[in-house]
Amino acid sequence: MKKILKIAGVALVALAAILILRDQVIRKSIIIATTQVTGASASIEKFSLSLFRQTVTIRGFKLYNPPGFPKEIFVDMPMIHVAYVLGDIIRQHLHFKEINIALKELVIIKNKDGQLNVDQLKVMQEAEKQKGEAAEEEKPAPQLPLQIDLLRLRIGKIIYKDFTAGEKPKIDVYDLGSKEKTYQNITSAQQLVTLILSEALKSTAIKSAKVYAASAVLGVGFLPAGVAITLLGKDGAQEHFDVPFDKAYTAAVETIQSIGSIKTEDKTTGSIKALVDKNDVTVNVEGVTEKTTRVTVSARRLLLPKPQAAGGILQHISEKLK
Repeated sequence: MKKILKIAGVALVALAAILILRDQVIRKSIIIATTQVTGASASIEKFSLSLFRQTVTIRGFKLYNPPGFPKEIFVDMPMIHVAYVLGDIIRQHLHFKEINIALKELVIIKNKDGQLNVDQLKVMQEAEKQKGEAAEEEKPAPQLPLQIDLLRLRIGKIIYKDFTAGEKPKIDVYDLGSKEKTYQNITSAQQLVTLILSEALKSTAIKSAKVYAASAVLGVGFLPAGVAITLLGKDGAQEHFDVPFDKAYTAAVETIQSIGSIKTEDKTTGSIKALVDKNDVTVNVEGVTEKTTRVTVSARRLLLPKPQAAGGILQHISEKLK
């Protein structure tokens, strides 16, 4: 009996080792494939695969800026859940019944030369090159084939940092509210990447000719749909910080002084009124407890709400408090 238990124990340990090794190999394969498609490095915090349920869960997926831009996070996806078709994958056909993607943040950077980080991704460069070649030879673009029957996508926040005005960037934040959108019949990894980026950008004022060119070349079908105010009926943004009132108020004042000019400020009420990038801005700092503070920023230009500008100012304050 003891021998049987010993053998069973060894078998369980061996099985566990095989499962862990399998997950590590697949995780590394996903990272390599992502880098091949985008030209940027990626990382995954946790990965789990279930053969019985035919599902994959990826947690903490991060894509970093392409070469030539700050070594910072470009795309932050806390969770990706995949339902795959095992039989098709065994036959070397990447078939996914459903993919759920939660995109927390996408950080678009325009450098001092006016180049966008998103435009420097390999998929955008290849699509632009292919567009020129197609005009002459009508040669199809090389793509990594796969089949996604249904994609569920939720996009949270788009942060836009513009360094063309100087060393300190102008920041706009577009809060898309993480509303779920669905798409069907995606047929390549390049198409998936382009769809996500074009869907994110079409709700902002950010223009990327290469993303829209890639959309046309890869058959995504998303073109600029004009500028949309993402926080309808609102002109502000709000965030809680785990810092005392004095620290938050000082950070708010210093932030406004560095990116605009203060009209009036009253520490007793926590109110700051300023002019930032031709926007009339109001910052309200409120102590919630001795160690937590709520900061609210509103922005208007010619009486029209500017929630993106408000979000950008709040992002500046947030970065100062990190």
